[in-house]
Amino acid sequence: MTSKLISYPRAFLETILQELGMQQIELSKRTGISAKTINSILKGSAPISPETALSFEMVLGKSAKDLLAMEAKYQLRKVNALQEESLTQELSFLDQINYREIAKAGWVKKESNKIEKLKRLYEFFGVSSFNQLSPVWSQLEVNYRTSTVYKKKHFNIMAWLRQGEIEAQKIACSPFSLKSFKEALFECRRLTTQSFEECHIQIQELCRKAGVAVIYVKELPGVATSGAAHWVDKDKAIIQLSLRGKADDKFWFNFFHEAGHIVLHGRKEQFIDNNGKGQSTAKDEDAETPYETVENKLKEAEADAFAANLLIPKKELDKFVDKNTFDRDSIVSFAHEQGIAPGIVVGQLQNKGHIGWSSSVGRLKRRYEFPDNFANLVVDDI
Repeated sequence: MTSKLISYPRAFLETILQELGMQQIELSKRTGISAKTINSILKGSAPISPETALSFEMVLGKSAKDLLAMEAKYQLRKVNALQEESLTQELSFLDQINYREIAKAGWVKKESNKIEKLKRLYEFFGVSSFNQLSPVWSQLEVNYRTSTVYKKKHFNIMAWLRQGEIEAQKIACSPFSLKSFKEALFECRRLTTQSFEECHIQIQELCRKAGVAVIYVKELPGVATSGAAHWVDKDKAIIQLSLRGKADDKFWFNFFHEAGHIVLHGRKEQFIDNNGKGQSTAKDEDAETPYETVENKLKEAEADAFAANLLIPKKELDKFVDKNTFDRDSIVSFAHEQGIAPGIVVGQLQNKGHIGWSSSVGRLKRRYEFPDNFANLVVDDI
């Protein structure tokens, strides 16, 4: 710590004593404060308390308020200096997270100084140091895919989720109602024929009235996050979506997949998906707490089935598949009968292997994009 920092209160008090021609022992006699305490104050190793400030005011004629303000400023500078010393030991965190892209997304302020970058990141995550990240996000660390690939992107995934959490705080929701949420999902199904720009606010409005905040957050480059679902408390859940894949069938499947987790699974669990289909892209033998447990695989399969069946009832899809006619007109006609977008039918047929991924009917899929100047819906009342 610099001598300039330490000397700030000491220099001020020493100047006053010199002006008055008063020794420390004399100040001790006049104030009743021990010589040892006064010496510690002048060295900067003991703070000026309110009682001490009042005594100094009476004897030295200097405002107790001013002395305390000076002390507070000094202590803050002292703590900041200690914090910066501590932060220099945590700079390796910057090698594990893509600060440039997080700042580009507007989630943190752009900084060039490494210490300032760390401060902005801790403010963003709502923690005071690197050591606090794990306790705060411990359940998250257990429940997302922990393959070697994903562990390398660990903090970028956390940043994406954190931004969703921040956005969700702005959306006021009614207390969660399973019945109301199921009704909202069927209303949302009717929106599948619209563009993202036309439907994204309607989705939020329908779901927030049932206790679920739906948030859209652009994925960070190189981070395969398509959706997430978790509970804030017993009365509010969050569904977080990116537009990864850019196709309407992927967006709607991801949305209903995450909704399936809310409807079917526990309120203490968190689910994060890289493709909305409950399938990992890498093996997890190296993970201490792998996502790919039998239980989690089952839950992902359940969410898949929930999404697929809600979009197109299995019996209806089976009847269509039995006809074995998958040309453009047939798909459009079937989609119209079901009241959904043709691209969703194409996606289901492709996923089940009835048509190839390069089939010309793939053009029936609508491209979903974030609108220019996109901002999540902010609602402060119901």
